[in-house]
Amino acid sequence: MQLKLKESIYILKESSDLYQVIFTGIRRIKRFKVDNLVKDIIDYLKVPREENLLINELKDRYSKESITACLNSLHSQGIIRTENELINNRFSKQILFIDELTNSREESLKLQDKIQNSTITVFGVGGIGTWIVNGLYQIGIGKIKITDPDIVEESNMNRQLFFDSNDIGKYKVDVIKRKLPDANIIAFKKTVSVSEDLEELIRGSDFLVNCADSPSVAETSIIIDQYAKRFNVAYCVAGGYNMHLGMVGPIIIPGKTATFEDFLQFQKESDTLRNFQVIKDIENTGNLGPIAGAIANIQVMEIFKYLIEKGELNLNKFAEIDFLNFNVEWRNFKK
Repeated sequence: MQLKLKESIYILKESSDLYQVIFTGIRRIKRFKVDNLVKDIIDYLKVPREENLLINELKDRYSKESITACLNSLHSQGIIRTENELINNRFSKQILFIDELTNSREESLKLQDKIQNSTITVFGVGGIGTWIVNGLYQIGIGKIKITDPDIVEESNMNRQLFFDSNDIGKYKVDVIKRKLPDANIIAFKKTVSVSEDLEELIRGSDFLVNCADSPSVAETSIIIDQYAKRFNVAYCVAGGYNMHLGMVGPIIIPGKTATFEDFLQFQKESDTLRNFQVIKDIENTGNLGPIAGAIANIQVMEIFKYLIEKGELNLNKFAEIDFLNFNVEWRNFKK
């Protein structure tokens, strides 16, 4: 069995008998008291080595039992890896990242398998939705269902991913499916409305993402919320962006978190302009691709954390980001 030091760790010598190991993915630092055996093993495993050869090289100075115990300890602390845990494929960097959050490579691989066996449905593939689809594809979601009845317009191209001038007039979902040929994308052209049956999109999904904003995100989220409760599936209101502001929306878990109705009520009560009469409503606003991409990728990170059940999730709260000065304001709402 081949052994190697974990690729992502950083080992520093603090003193002759004290090492610091930095787990770079999460910036966790562990201090270890070390003896000559530990030092020798670390030095030998800077390149992959067979365990039996390593034991043979060290057996003149240390007992086999001591070497084996030391190797087991270093393995349990996430400092060395075994041959069957060494990987070299599309998700190798991602698994190294997950490694920092788990106690073993076995757990990391199980979490990656969970991601690759997941089905996520995205409603609306515009400024946020296209970036969401790309992010889900990058982390390896096994099946991505997408729906949008719109065709590509020239004005989409300043902020929406995948589209170019050759795609104008084509259905967005068809273009995305064509441009990600190795992704398992199931494309629909359904609208999110009370007159549309969305059961096929939601049944079998592990998570839902609402990016549909016609006639409004609130109205489409209310519809999706009813399906989410019926099928007991979590979803997120996948943020938004307007001028220089972006919103990272909350994750709603039926029966566990505050509801979408609670979110709307909080928004209504927090609106300092709610008592004023509207003389002229907004007709259109500016938007920017980098803001759409930034918000969407933050949202994908939240979905990633939800699937692997690591980190602090965006539950019962949402964030507004001012990209001109990069202020982030978190707002909490309750049941």
